[in-house]
Amino acid sequence: MGLLDRLLGRKKTAPPAPPEPDPPPVILAANVQGIGGREAQEDSFALLNATNPEAMEREGLFVVLADGMGGLSGGRAASQVAVEELCQAFRAGPGADIPAFLETAVREASRAVFRACDGRSGSTLTAVHLKDGLLHWVSAGDSAIFLSRNGGVFQLNREHTYLNILYGEELDRDPICRQRAECHPDAQRLTAFVGMEELPDLDLSLRPLALLRGDALLLCSDGISGVLSPAELLEAMSLPPAEGCALIETMVLEKRLTEQDNYTGVLIACR
Repeated sequence: MGLLDRLLGRKKTAPPAPPEPDPPPVILAANVQGIGGREAQEDSFALLNATNPEAMEREGLFVVLADGMGGLSGGRAASQVAVEELCQAFRAGPGADIPAFLETAVREASRAVFRACDGRSGSTLTAVHLKDGLLHWVSAGDSAIFLSRNGGVFQLNREHTYLNILYGEELDRDPICRQRAECHPDAQRLTAFVGMEELPDLDLSLRPLALLRGDALLLCSDGISGVLSPAELLEAMSLPPAEGCALIETMVLEKRLTEQDNYTGVLIACR
C-alpha cells in the first residue's frame, strides 16, 4: 500500500489542529471615594488580588462595596464589618460553588453586623467575583452593579427598595402610573440590607456571566448611581479605570448637590 500510495500521489495528512481557545480578558481595576456633603465617610470597600496577577489567576478578583446607612447610628461600623466578613470568607476559600459561597457569606455578614451593632444599624452591600473571564455577583440594598457593553450600560442587580413593590402594585391598577410609584414617600425605603438578623432577600447570579473584551463593570454606592445619568456612567466606564474613576468624581462634584451622599465606586475593565 505504501508503494501504491506513492505511485498515485496520495498523501496522508494530519487532521487540522483545533483552534486555540481565546485567553480570558485582562482585568484592570481602580477605585474612587469621597465624603460628599456628609460629616463622615460611611462607605467601605475592598479589592482582593487586584495588584497580584498570580493570585488573581489562581483565586480570581474579589471586590466588595458597602454603604453604611446614614440614617442609623454606626453606619461606618456596619459597612466595615460587612466588608471584613466577606473578605475573611473569601480568604478562607470560596470553593467551587461560587453562588453558594456568595449567598452564605452575605447572610453570615448580615448576622455579624446585627450582632456588632445590636440590630441598630445596617449597610447595603455588593460583591463580585471574577475568574477565567466569568463573573458572579451578589447584592443587598440599593448599591448598584453596572455593566458597560457594546455602547450601552445596564444594571445587573435588582435593588431592594419599596419602589419595586409599588411597581408591582401598579400592574393591578388602571391606568398604570409609573410616576405615582416613584413619587411615593416611601419609594426609596430599603426592604433588605446587611444588618438584619435574617436577611429576607438578596440578589444573586446563579450562573456566571461571560465577560467580553471591552466590557466594564462599576460597583458603586447610591452617591454615584443616584446622581449620574446612564450617559454619564457610560462615558466614564469607556475610559481606563483610573481615568474613569477620576471622571466619575469630577461629574459628581460638578453637580454641586447640597445633600450629596458619600460616594464610592470600583471600576473594572476587561482588556
